[in-house]
Amino acid sequence: MKKRWLPLLLLTLLAATAWWLWKGNTGSTFAGALTDFAVADTASVDRIFIADKNGGTADLRRVSGGWTINGMPAKTFQVDLLLKTFKLVELRAPVPKSMEASVLRVMAGTAKKVEIYQGGKQPSKIWWIGDGSADHYGTYMVLEIPGKGRSNVPFEMGMAAFTGVLNTRFHTVVDDWRSSKVTDYPTLADISKVQLEIPGHPEEGYTIDFAGGDNLTLRNTGGQEVPMDTLRVQHLMLALRSGSLEGYDRTLGHAQRDSLLKSTPWYVLRITSTRGVQRIPFWRKAADPGAKDLDFNPLTEDINRMYALVDDTALVTVQRYWWDRITRPLSSLEPQPPPQH
Repeated sequence: MKKRWLPLLLLTLLAATAWWLWKGNTGSTFAGALTDFAVADTASVDRIFIADKNGGTADLRRVSGGWTINGMPAKTFQVDLLLKTFKLVELRAPVPKSMEASVLRVMAGTAKKVEIYQGGKQPSKIWWIGDGSADHYGTYMVLEIPGKGRSNVPFEMGMAAFTGVLNTRFHTVVDDWRSSKVTDYPTLADISKVQLEIPGHPEEGYTIDFAGGDNLTLRNTGGQEVPMDTLRVQHLMLALRSGSLEGYDRTLGHAQRDSLLKSTPWYVLRITSTRGVQRIPFWRKAADPGAKDLDFNPLTEDINRMYALVDDTALVTVQRYWWDRITRPLSSLEPQPPPQH
């Protein structure tokens, strides 16, 4: 009798087990995987290291007053965007089990590694960031927590109150991370003197002495005080609070760059402040091939941009629309005669 019931009992147990496994198989890999991507305390993040599969790296570090990228000043607003992403990242959907292998295979060749540090020598979390999902609303990511391990399944991640992919925020193009500030004097009282040298027209150079408030003095190259158009001089000073560059030049070859830097600058600006003396030389920039003026005459000089050297090392392009108000000649700062009727 027992022998007759034994096969039936085994069959019942196997059927029950199969049903339980089928019921528990939701087609996802959420259970048991690492999903705690978010960093609640972003104020404690002091380093973000990004590496891609092509060998590019971006090392962002928190310093007094801001962030640096590979040791150079970084754009604070871009780093703030990463910190916001760390805080608000959320699971959009598990990757279906049928897609796991293909997603991981692609990530193995393209994923970016993002190490998040919170005061220690080892990262607190590591994000492996792959491509965007097919609908462009999510980003495939894998989480690794040092000491705990790396998740063996990917997840489709998004961010609260944001629609789109997140992988483009984590790049290794250093020039795009670098600060675009050329002059940064939010408190003008920090400035005591502004000097402009115009080598081609020395008589048009000047010095502005500033003692705070409306206490401005305009002097010629001989040091003599001259009358001034107060409003124009004030506008010049205000423009120094936040002067930016357009981009870091990567178009000139080494020989062209050396030749330019050895040539006589168009202007040389010196700003004396509580931080010392900042020297910024400017050079004319050749027009782009085929550029013409409003009368369709060929241009030899770029009328919208010029070169500048920042921190004695970085050759950049700047917009003349902004910098012409600072590098203007002495004669334009003196009182102008009334218009003739």
